[in-house]
Amino acid sequence: MRITGGTIAKRIAAMCAAAAVVVTMGACGVKAHADKSYTFNVDTGDAIKVTLDVTDGYDITGKVPFEVTKDGEEIFEGSFLHEEGYELYREQIDGDDTAEILNEGERNGNDFIFWQEAVDDATEHNYVVKVKDSATVVLLEGNASEDAAKAAFDRMKIVVDD
Repeated sequence: MRITGGTIAKRIAAMCAAAAVVVTMGACGVKAHADKSYTFNVDTGDAIKVTLDVTDGYDITGKVPFEVTKDGEEIFEGSFLHEEGYELYREQIDGDDTAEILNEGERNGNDFIFWQEAVDDATEHNYVVKVKDSATVVLLEGNASEDAAKAAFDRMKIVVDD
């Protein structure tokens, strides 16, 4: 079989077009996500799975209290409470003149409260999360900025691990 100059040109044009499509796909903002998960067997009897999107320098440890960090800097220290802890924290926040609720609602089926409070010479930005279908509450405490705390929380998923 003889390959003519026109056939070679067509093959090269087809390969260039395919390469351009691959390059264009990369330029369209296709971004890989990597998750890290730990399942914690807590004293409420629940197995709670905490997953964090660890791209962009985020990380999570697997011991209690667990830590959520970005570029090595701690954002949160996480611990587990019994379900009545959710209402106890709400009462504490409501009764503290230095505390202010910044947001509350539901995310991924979990009720949460996000608040800030003055502690010594710092401002903490904390979350308390009632885990859906469980007797467990997750407390996330840290001295990171409001934006850093929100960004880290948005990367987290907390569920009962069946």
